[in-house]
This record gives sequence, structure tokens and C-alpha cells, in this order.
Amino acid sequence: MILAKLKNGKELVLAGQKSGTVWALEPDTGKVVWRRDIGAGTPNGGIHWGIGLDGETVIVPVAHIGRPLPGAEAFDPKLQPGLYGLDVNTGEIAWHYSATPSCEGERGKKAPRCDRLYGFSGAPTIIDGAAVTGSLDGRLFVIDTRTGERLWTYDTLRDFQGLNGVAGRGGSFDAASIVGVNGLVLVGSGYGMFGQAPGNMLLAFRPQR
Repeated sequence: MILAKLKNGKELVLAGQKSGTVWALEPDTGKVVWRRDIGAGTPNGGIHWGIGLDGETVIVPVAHIGRPLPGAEAFDPKLQPGLYGLDVNTGEIAWHYSATPSCEGERGKKAPRCDRLYGFSGAPTIIDGAAVTGSLDGRLFVIDTRTGERLWTYDTLRDFQGLNGVAGRGGSFDAASIVGVNGLVLVGSGYGMFGQAPGNMLLAFRPQR
């Protein structure tokens, strides 16, 4: 959850749910200020490990949209797995970056169920107007938090030679696996649960100057 202070001085508690819903509540009363349904979630979908906030924009990763459920409110059928930017005041979708599968060549053999497991599950890390997030199929993305534009991407689903002399392999991004510190972005690549791609790499990236 995030305790957000708005420009008007009000505070909101923001939280994401595995069912695909983002909530904004009054912290003192628990009253719902707004909710935004981004799909219906699935056993391996919805909003998993956390959301982010950059100024007035809530950054929401969605692993899988799911399908409409009997008795539940309908959602926009155009929604796709990916990253969403919501207006913190209203919950309206300001932009979204749609994740797409990448199953060409050898990559399709390395990424388990790459036609379905390619959304964003782990909590995004917000750094200087950019959301750093990883996909279930092992790609690292940097997304502009103002526009939803993809700024950079890197495929970690490959073999590496570690500085300690141990051979390793990158895999899926999930859970809390990205942190920025001392001018570096550190990412843990590999998550062998729920049919995803295992790995054992800690990778360090430095912005180009």
C-alpha cells in the first residue's frame, strides 16, 4: 500500500488487488474515494506485488487481465496485460503500455508458456520519472511515467558469466526484484514458481551518460 499526499493537501491510501482492482481510500475513515478495475485477475494475474506513485500518477503493473466473471461488473475488453498510469485524484486511466509476447526463435523455447506469461507482476521501481519493471518472460523495461512511452528494454532470458566465475542464467521477473542504489539499478532475474522461467542472476545496470 501507498500513503499518498495530494497537491490539495488531502491524503489517500492506495492499494492494488489480485482481482485486478486498484483502490483509493480515505486513511482516517476507510471510505472508498475511487476504484479502478483493470480486468478480473487470474490465479497468475491481476495486481500482485505492489504499485508505484510518481507525483499525481499511480503506476500499476498487471500480469494478466482475465475474463469477465458471472455477476461481476463488465470491464473494457480492450484492456491488456502491461503497465497502467492512473490519475491519483480520480482513478481514470491516463495511459497504458501494453505488454506483448516475444516467442520468436530460441526465445520461445526458453520462456515457458511465453504466449501467456509476459505481463508485469513485480512491484515497479520509480526513479526520476521512469518506472523500472520486469516481465514474466524475463525482459526488463523502463517506462516514462508521464506518457507511458517505452524508453528502454533489455532481455535477461539468456546465459551469463558471473563475476564470481559461476555460470548463470536469467529468467522471469516477479515479486520485489528491482532496486535503485548508488547510481545503479540492481535486478534479480529468475523466478521458477508457477511455471515461470527459473534463474539465478543479480544484474547491475548503470544509466548511460
